[in-house]
Amino acid sequence: MTQSSGFDMSKMSTATKVTGAAAVLLLVDSFLPWQRVCAGLSGVFEVCGSASMWGGSGSFFGFIAGILTILLIVWVGFTLAGSNPLNLSASPAKITAYLGFGVLAFVVIKFIIALTDHPGFGAWIGIILGLAVGYGAWMKFQEPESTGPMMGSGDNSGGMA
Repeated sequence: MTQSSGFDMSKMSTATKVTGAAAVLLLVDSFLPWQRVCAGLSGVFEVCGSASMWGGSGSFFGFIAGILTILLIVWVGFTLAGSNPLNLSASPAKITAYLGFGVLAFVVIKFIIALTDHPGFGAWIGIILGLAVGYGAWMKFQEPESTGPMMGSGDNSGGMA
């Protein structure tokens, strides 16, 4: 008797794999230095400080990008589990796409601000991962709508008997 595990990556769409993996890596990258400032005499005495995506210049945009990234990861997890905890009428693919587009927008804004104020290596990795999230979101947006009935609609007769 063969017993299957509950999770099978081969059933995930490429868009889900790209979006989910890029979002997880972006969350990790968000704690790396996105901005770096040094003061003192170069080579003799130098004090350096750094700020992650969550802080520094444009911290509001980095904070929103981080929260949206966490929400995207949680949402992808729910959709992989086959649940819709918010019971939304929009398709899960579209919600994933919209969250991904939001992540991309705020990462780009934070990156532009970091470029103007001593960018760190985390910002360069972050923009690449943000673009990967955006690409996965675009692929999710292009997925066809599900062909089954919408959640919560039990009657297809149009309302009149």
